Amino acid sequence: MSEIVVALRDVWKYYTIESRPVAVLRGVSATIKRGEIVGIHGPSGAGKTTLLKIMAGLEKPDRGEVVVDGYLLTALDDKALATLRNTVIGFVPQDAGLIEELTVFENIELPLLIAGVDKEERRKRVEELIEYIGLRGREKALPKYLSGGERQRVAIARALANTPSVILADEPTANLDWANAKRVLQLFDRIRRDFGTTIVIVTHDPRVLEFTDRKFLLEDGLLREIPGL
Repeated sequence: MSEIVVALRDVWKYYTIESRPVAVLRGVSATIKRGEIVGIHGPSGAGKTTLLKIMAGLEKPDRGEVVVDGYLLTALDDKALATLRNTVIGFVPQDAGLIEELTVFENIELPLLIAGVDKEERRKRVEELIEYIGLRGREKALPKYLSGGERQRVAIARALANTPSVILADEPTANLDWANAKRVLQLFDRIRRDFGTTIVIVTHDPRVLEFTDRKFLLEDGLLREIPGL
């Protein structure tokens, strides 16, 4: 089992703005180890979400390679990438991304359904996860009845459902007060310790970096590690 879970090798990404190509990511390279919590900090518009989506296989780089747990994402087709996102990679979007028509139980169960896990195993796994995130008794609640912090914990449980190697979180505390933000960050730390999961957090809030093992700054399309921040 490799110690390196995520490897970015000379990753470039361009967007067309006013008919001109603009480099959002410029030669980004980094390695992230198993069980690390890594923070990627930077101003709005710096390309943090783009980088996270490339790591999740939701977008493809224009140049460079992305390897996640031994899989070269840039060599996979859409079907293989979708399978990888349901098993190896967990993704937590900024708005939690819950399906409003589904209950807490059903939202967490969805990745297990897609993976073909049998009904009894799904029930057991979802109940364990609901207990793990501290929402026992809210199984039948719809997302609209949850607080912002509760929604984010459900999104994290859903990302954790198939025990991925890495969880990628896009501004997971942006819409929370600091008390609830700390609860989410403490949950990430607990997941890392209990499951050995690698966690990458994109954030514009420097306070979040206090909860990470390593810190990177993404600015002007360039990524650099900030030791001792």
